[in-house]
Amino acid sequence: MAPSQSPSARRRKGEKPAGLRGNVTKKSKSSASQPEPTGPVMACLWTTMKFFFYGFCVLLVPPVLNLAALNKEESVLSEYGLPYDIGWDQTLFLNCSGKGSPTVILESPIGQSSEVWFAVQPALAEVTRNITEEDRKRRGPESTVERMVNDLHYLVTSSSDQPKPFIIVGAELGALVARFYAQLYEEEVSDIVLIDPLVEVLLEEDGGVWNEMWLGHILPSSISMQLSAATGLTRLGLILKLLDLPIKAHNVPEEVVLRQKHLMCRPGHQSASVDEHYFINESFAQIRTAYKVKPFPSSVSVTVVTGNYHDDELPNILNEAWESSVEFLMSIHQNAKPILINGSDGHMIYRKPKEVIDIVKKLIRKWREVNQRKNRVTDQKETR
Repeated sequence: MAPSQSPSARRRKGEKPAGLRGNVTKKSKSSASQPEPTGPVMACLWTTMKFFFYGFCVLLVPPVLNLAALNKEESVLSEYGLPYDIGWDQTLFLNCSGKGSPTVILESPIGQSSEVWFAVQPALAEVTRNITEEDRKRRGPESTVERMVNDLHYLVTSSSDQPKPFIIVGAELGALVARFYAQLYEEEVSDIVLIDPLVEVLLEEDGGVWNEMWLGHILPSSISMQLSAATGLTRLGLILKLLDLPIKAHNVPEEVVLRQKHLMCRPGHQSASVDEHYFINESFAQIRTAYKVKPFPSSVSVTVVTGNYHDDELPNILNEAWESSVEFLMSIHQNAKPILINGSDGHMIYRKPKEVIDIVKKLIRKWREVNQRKNRVTDQKETR
């Protein structure tokens, strides 16, 4: 018969002490009550952090890189020409080339820079002096035609004293500037050439189709380009070849291409474009008032140059409305000479520059012939 074992002996063989059993049980309960260090919560938190990081990069990196690139490009691709103080804390850049009289002033289309004359200006410089206004972003709070003409007049007279008379060649909005300038300062102007002109009745023609286009597409697109330039997205779009340049033509010089890209990325330049579009109704009202005050001077010749359409990429109804507005212009300038350049549109100044150059050269020769006859008559009177 086996001797009986004491309780302590039995515990030593197979059981853990009560204290140890209790400690193990409490530890298990404590571990079960704590959350797992990994799981859905941590994954969600990590995803949110990555989202904010990438969002921060998208919002901050493009404008910072664009600003750095603009500063680097500024000395090479910024305004070229000479800066002139026109008062009121404003400075405009003037690009002059050629010698002789008369002086040809080239005024650009709405929202565009003087690069549109890249093919015209060098050819005219071979026969006479011609100038382009380089920087339109410092006009002040309102970019109306009256403000543009006042700035231009001060620039070419008081600031730089260009030789007179002037032949003003203007495209689109530039044509409005040419008309207004001749209306105010007729003694300084011999001829104006209006290329695909922007006319004050345009937004009213054919039931206001251009008014809808202007307010619904053109102005918002201009504003979006300004915001895109400010956020650096324009530069990104150009790098990825998602955006087109304003000048679409063959044989565009590399310098012009680079400068176009620079100006597209510069918020100040895009802001000037927005202002020119935004204040167009006020500009139209100002030209109407000018024609009511006094008739257009008969001493200034008017040449109206058009293509078969305003823009071959626009619907026919818009091109027809533009043509109707030009017909109105011809009705108030009955002595104007109309010239049609077949196979062209409003981009003719860089797609068909030879035709534009020939028109201006004829006016230069005509003025010189008349001026020579006047000089001969004056000399004959003095000899008598």
